[in-house]
Amino acid sequence: MFSFDSRIPSRFAKVWVVAALCCLAALCMVACSSGGSSSSAASASSASSTASAASSSAESQGAGETKSFTDSAGRSVTVPANVERVAVSGPVSQMCMLTFAPDMLVGLSNELSASEMKYLGEQYGSLDVFGQIYGGKGDFNKEAVAHADPQVIIDIGEAKSSIVEDMDEIQTATGIPCVHIEASFDSYADAYKMLGELLGREERAKELSDYCTDAYKTTTDAIAGISDDEKVKVAYLLGDAGLNGMAKGSFQATVVDRVADNVVEVEKAGGSGLGSEIGFEQVALWDPAMIVFAPGSIYSTAGDDSTWQTLSAIQSGNYFEVPGEPYNWISSPPGINQVLGYQWFARLCYPDKFSDSMQDVVKQYYKTLYGYELTDDECDALLANSSPKN
Repeated sequence: MFSFDSRIPSRFAKVWVVAALCCLAALCMVACSSGGSSSSAASASSASSTASAASSSAESQGAGETKSFTDSAGRSVTVPANVERVAVSGPVSQMCMLTFAPDMLVGLSNELSASEMKYLGEQYGSLDVFGQIYGGKGDFNKEAVAHADPQVIIDIGEAKSSIVEDMDEIQTATGIPCVHIEASFDSYADAYKMLGELLGREERAKELSDYCTDAYKTTTDAIAGISDDEKVKVAYLLGDAGLNGMAKGSFQATVVDRVADNVVEVEKAGGSGLGSEIGFEQVALWDPAMIVFAPGSIYSTAGDDSTWQTLSAIQSGNYFEVPGEPYNWISSPPGINQVLGYQWFARLCYPDKFSDSMQDVVKQYYKTLYGYELTDDECDALLANSSPKN
């Protein structure tokens, strides 16, 4: 009898349902008063009860105060004044929300690994997985998200050229407010402030924002005086054979580019977390002074391989493995993990520029971002393959 446009936000749809049921109840009651049967009276009573229950549900889920939130794309989005249920658009958004307000999540963009659950909470591993809007998968399940009934969908990261259209399309399709919060290597402090404004957790937002600001400034100031000629020549290598390189200028290589002289230069730097395919002959021509291998690459065997032993970095023992728990500290995905990666990599390349220990930096990050108190043994294990060998 009634039909609804799927573009109407869910809270308004609930109000229409309530109105329709109330009208039905009223009609039944009129019929009863006109001499209808006892079964008609029972139907009227049932309809009235259903309408009352629907009204109560609408009040608890959709009604209440709202506020206007201007996202990083310049869109003015009407959101509930008190948000308690959140869905995320992809891995970077998920990483940020797991550090900021994991209890608000109604689902994940991708499954949590064992190490993620160890540091971030096993209870979040059982949440439903909705997929992601961007990236190689592009498998965001709008129907499943709508069914989970979040009050807002949050996208965090660098804006695509189509960000306004994308956010509007998701919002229209699901009937749920959808916001974009800009976040890049040096702007996570601002991103956390916006999250605090949106979700009403300003105290936690300030704690994380202050941490990011201090970490970025301390590291940047320490290496500011290093000239281009003095920067360490580094290759960041990935893959089963170590023959994929993270190219200079790529989004994934931001940490390496900011700290060192990235020797991996290719004709077109891609944005993939897999890097660019290169041959060993090219690596030998670059002959970097330092090599950092991604987690799961050939760090453990490179030192014993006669071919790799011809490289200066391998001969001198100046090669390392990027720590990978709960995320790769440098990339894949490039998110809030880069704040730790920046601090670690700068100290690895220029240890004399810093007075604090690597262990103290790592422990503070895990405590502040993840709420996890690393033991000395756990910290040493994380850094086992990523500290100077001498």
